[in-house]
Amino acid sequence: MPERGCPTILTPPLMAETHPIPAEEPRILPSEPPAWFSAKVIAPVVLAIAAGVGLVLWQVSKAEKAKTEAAHLLASSPGSETWDKLIRDYPGQPATALAILDAAQDASSKKDHRKAAGLYEKFGREFPKHPLISAARLGQANQLSLAGDGAAAQSLYLRIVTERPPDAFRTAAAVGLARIQIQENRPEAARQVLNDVLAENNGSAFLPEARALLEKLPPPPGAAAPAPLPAAAGPTPVPQPPAK
Repeated sequence: MPERGCPTILTPPLMAETHPIPAEEPRILPSEPPAWFSAKVIAPVVLAIAAGVGLVLWQVSKAEKAKTEAAHLLASSPGSETWDKLIRDYPGQPATALAILDAAQDASSKKDHRKAAGLYEKFGREFPKHPLISAARLGQANQLSLAGDGAAAQSLYLRIVTERPPDAFRTAAAVGLARIQIQENRPEAARQVLNDVLAENNGSAFLPEARALLEKLPPPPGAAAPAPLPAAAGPTPVPQPPAK
């Protein structure tokens, strides 16, 4: 019994001894390849890639062979038969481009201007990025003009003249356009075209021709007539000796 007057001390019951619970270790699942990574899927893909590469290599080899054959054919036996064969059997080859231009020039020399114009047009259609495309377009316009197709020639000349950046044969096209306008009795339109290219003074070899054509035009309406030349003086009288 506790003594009277002494506080009673209560002791808590002993707690059961606790032990830490170890963390659960992660479960590592064995890796599995994706579904597409299998022989059934990989094999057809590899075969398709190999076939595509083989096809590209074959096409490149074929193109190089055709290019070599065409160049050899043009160099070994130039002429109308060779040009026709190249145009027919070797489309798109550099030698074929030259064959078309040679055939067009040959047709022009034989006064077959329609055929020449058609060949130049074919060149422009099949080789639009060729370095000689400007010359071919001018040739086509010239041949159309010589063939009597003024409307088509004038349209092509005008396209060359107004193209930006300026075409290398702009001055030559302006001369051709002005000639047609003069034939149509439109001297003021021709004067405007010629004055424009002369004002540019682009150093073209056709500038003298443009200047000569401009000087042959009649004076514009309202222009003052040139002053008449002074009359030539008569012969100076020879003094006569006095009569005896």
